[in-house]
Amino acid sequence: MRQSERQTLAIQRDGRILLDTSVPESQTVEDRLRTFAELRSAAGQVHTYRVTDVSLWAAAASNVCEQEIIETLHLNASSRIPRDLEVRISRFFERYGHVRLTGSPGDLCLTCDDPLLMREIGRVLGRQSRNGVIPIEEEERGQVKAVLAQAGYPVQDTVLARISGTAVYELDRSVRLRDYQSRAVARFVDHATTGGLILLPCGAGKTVVGVAIAAELQARVLIVTPNRTIGEQWANHFVQMTSLGPADISLFDNADGERPVTILTYQGLTGSHNGISARLSNAGDVPWGLVIYDEVHTLPAEVFRQSAALQASRRLGLTATLVREDGREGEVYALVGPPVWQSRWRDLERDGWISPVECVEVRIRPEYDHVTEERGLASKIRTVHRLIHRHTNDHVLVAAHRIKEVYALARSIGAPAITGRTPQSERQRLYAAFRSGEIRTLVVSRVANVGVDLPDANVLIQVSGTFGSRLEEAQRLGRLLRPNKSSTGPARFYSLVLPMTKDRTFAERRQRFLVDQGYRYHVVNARA
Repeated sequence: MRQSERQTLAIQRDGRILLDTSVPESQTVEDRLRTFAELRSAAGQVHTYRVTDVSLWAAAASNVCEQEIIETLHLNASSRIPRDLEVRISRFFERYGHVRLTGSPGDLCLTCDDPLLMREIGRVLGRQSRNGVIPIEEEERGQVKAVLAQAGYPVQDTVLARISGTAVYELDRSVRLRDYQSRAVARFVDHATTGGLILLPCGAGKTVVGVAIAAELQARVLIVTPNRTIGEQWANHFVQMTSLGPADISLFDNADGERPVTILTYQGLTGSHNGISARLSNAGDVPWGLVIYDEVHTLPAEVFRQSAALQASRRLGLTATLVREDGREGEVYALVGPPVWQSRWRDLERDGWISPVECVEVRIRPEYDHVTEERGLASKIRTVHRLIHRHTNDHVLVAAHRIKEVYALARSIGAPAITGRTPQSERQRLYAAFRSGEIRTLVVSRVANVGVDLPDANVLIQVSGTFGSRLEEAQRLGRLLRPNKSSTGPARFYSLVLPMTKDRTFAERRQRFLVDQGYRYHVVNARA
């Protein structure tokens, strides 16, 4: 690697790295940078990355060595690498691999070659080692790994790699993966020896990547999804993409692992009226070759954490964005594994793999000085009417947070509504009617935020969101990212905001993730 004629990186002591994308060599440098640093912002010409313990963990787990990292920084930096950062990287690699989870499922223990480090591990966990080991209960496996990762001592889990769960099937010869999908599959198969995360925007084919990984590993696979609609989409992909048929897939049934593919919802796996879920207990006895956690950002919720005790040689987490307002993203790294692949949203848009979207913040000027919740909703409904009239030839989704808002909107504009109360059969009927064009406008609650495949949707009007949830903003925009052959221009994402209210503050928070991905919100004013 030769030093660039014009340096692309500005490196700061706190681990932030600024990448100048105008430099010709920047793409090559960025490819290397993404192996050991987290992308924080891709807005504008300068992209911001940050070196964190988690990003270094991902690098070490993918066999990226300390020397490669230091060399990349040294050859492309505009000035000397801050000594503090260099020491931090070195100390991390000194620690990595020393703390190991060993044994077999049901008989686990932490070990460490360094007695002083083992004493520190015991202090962090609040327990003492015996003969150089700390016994670990199976049900606390994920929590222990999360606590130690947060303290800067990532655990190398050697137990999972010895579990064998195979099945015989392969990708259909007609399947052609996109370049970034092939690279994501190869990255996971070759480097994520026990598990890892793949981050792809909505519409980029996360399910396709998951099926391809399962087929490449020829793994007996358990897929856990947020809802039945997403689970059915997984089953369809396995039938369409692989040599498996419907009879080879257990869909929302049991978890005995007798078929090559088992698909359950999170609630179906862990929910129980009498404590321990029978399905979770059965699944815990199966040596899975691969467990896939779809929409993995939901995993840290207490009811879902139980599923981290499953025996599997590898774990794969899939999501569009790993952001949580409770700050518990790090638990996902410990429960599943570090990020091994991430594709930038705007890069895939530029290459034509996902649809371009124009984001518009509509600031509504209400006719009353004092805006109550009822008056605010009335003002927004009038604005929705005008926007729908403007998009009479488009496929429009209208999204709201509160159930009463959903039904009020549906009544006012004369469109069907889908909420958590809508029976699954009715949801499927309405989604199918929307895809066929029989219905051109749907009003939806949060149930449509994730995993619903509506490729014809090219306009989304967000009436209200979940306070300041960046994740929800990204999920809703994701409904518009699937390429639409019938649409000639960019999709439109309208976010309705009442200025001088908490609505405005929440909107700013929600928009932060997409702005960091390089999207821009055009602000327009509207009368109520």
